[in-house]
Amino acid sequence: MSSWSDSVDEWRKVRLGEVAADVTVGFVGPMASEYRDTGVPFLRSLNVRPHRIDMTDVKFIRPEFHRRLAKSALQPGDVVTVRTGKPGQSAVVPAELPEANCSDLVITRPGPNLNSRWLSYYLNWVTDTHIAAHLVGAVQQHFNVRSAQSLVLMLPDLQEQEAIAEVLGALDEKIAANDRQIRLADELACSIFSRSASSLEPADQNFDDVAEVGGGGTPKTSVEEYWGGDILWATPTDVTALPAPYLSKTARTITEAGLSACSSALYPEGSILMTSRATIGAFAMAQGPTAVNQGFIVVNAKISAFQWWLFHEMRSRVADFLAYANGATFLELPRGRFKSLPVRLPDDDTVRSFNEAVGPLHALTASLVQENERLASTRDELLPLMMSGRLRVRAIPNKITVGRHAV
Repeated sequence: MSSWSDSVDEWRKVRLGEVAADVTVGFVGPMASEYRDTGVPFLRSLNVRPHRIDMTDVKFIRPEFHRRLAKSALQPGDVVTVRTGKPGQSAVVPAELPEANCSDLVITRPGPNLNSRWLSYYLNWVTDTHIAAHLVGAVQQHFNVRSAQSLVLMLPDLQEQEAIAEVLGALDEKIAANDRQIRLADELACSIFSRSASSLEPADQNFDDVAEVGGGGTPKTSVEEYWGGDILWATPTDVTALPAPYLSKTARTITEAGLSACSSALYPEGSILMTSRATIGAFAMAQGPTAVNQGFIVVNAKISAFQWWLFHEMRSRVADFLAYANGATFLELPRGRFKSLPVRLPDDDTVRSFNEAVGPLHALTASLVQENERLASTRDELLPLMMSGRLRVRAIPNKITVGRHAV
């Protein structure tokens, strides 16, 4: 097999500024007074995730103000890159955003020999290496226009850029399609609950009467034998980062000894996990046995048929939970206070009909979340192979080569 260096001998080493039509930066300055409920979408760093634009919490500005910020106006095909916070994260402005503006993002408008999606994948690939080496600033490091212009690319010809982007893009398009299904299914489940609960008044029973309510704890971090085992151990960050409320993996795991050394039970699959401090009211259904830290209230219905009902009841009551939260450093909903809050309960026929309607929706969304995890893993495995030239995509349909050997 030929060496890797031979396999990319036709690739060009160029600087981004040499192949981009323009590299500039979005508006930098105070913006809060300009935000509106409708208007031209205004993207910020939090809207740029690796490989995609996240429209969650997107802001809007007036069309006339957008025209004043002509330098930071975006068009489909532009590549936007985070400057501060998580510098290097990049995404392509999609066709669904024909008009948009932005703040504190590096904007690259590719030239005729540079594919937008290929560039976005490349920038995400080198975030922790090349881009990290180009950060500037003594107080808060950031990725600026000059750094972007001088960034060195190993550039395949345009045809191969397009082929690479097509393979990786197909995976991301499927992830995006699944995300749309997940959102729609969740909205439908919530709508079904709202209709079912609309005529109900709080019962004489409270959460403590109808559910087992627990909390969590943290094993000593200094004891090595407590950590790295097979037991999922959730923190609020694991839940707030989820694209949908289903938790199947955690950033850290603990051992049996660690579980014994902390105040968390090992909660069964299907447990309702709700964050109860700092961020109150982020939810997940445990997809396997899970322990949690002290930032959670964990709920399991005493009558299992009411589990999905309690999940939606709790999601609909976040404003109530916040009203009962307290704390000087950060807000926390005490578990005892939560237990005492009244709960709306349907009759047996209503909950049976409700489960028949929402159960399949939750099963679908949980399976789509797992599929997205597999697709993202495949993309992340292919990305460095394709960007380095170790895995080659030729113009011949369905042919991939490793080095110069077709597979």
